[in-house]
Amino acid sequence: MKLAARSAIAALLIGGTATAGLAVADVEDAKALGEAQISLTDAITAAEAHTNGQAYEAQIEDDSFSPEFEVGIVANQKTYEVRVDGNTGEVIDSREDHDD
Repeated sequence: MKLAARSAIAALLIGGTATAGLAVADVEDAKALGEAQISLTDAITAAEAHTNGQAYEAQIEDDSFSPEFEVGIVANQKTYEVRVDGNTGEVIDSREDHDD
């Protein structure tokens, strides 16, 4: 019984640590969104126009020096990762995504 209680406490501590990491990431994402001059919707529109495809995911990247969006696109039965400048709305990079 004591082993089960210790395991439960350990799981809660680990889960709490992971959740705290997500909260920090959300704050950093919110800060990056606040610094961007364009919206996430604008970034998606730019990425879709650039590839003539359809977005299936999008997010702000908070690990660059200036706001940058990363948009996942499906076009011609392939997936692409498109990076969009968060200030100008210009496509910075577009490459086929080979991640499985």
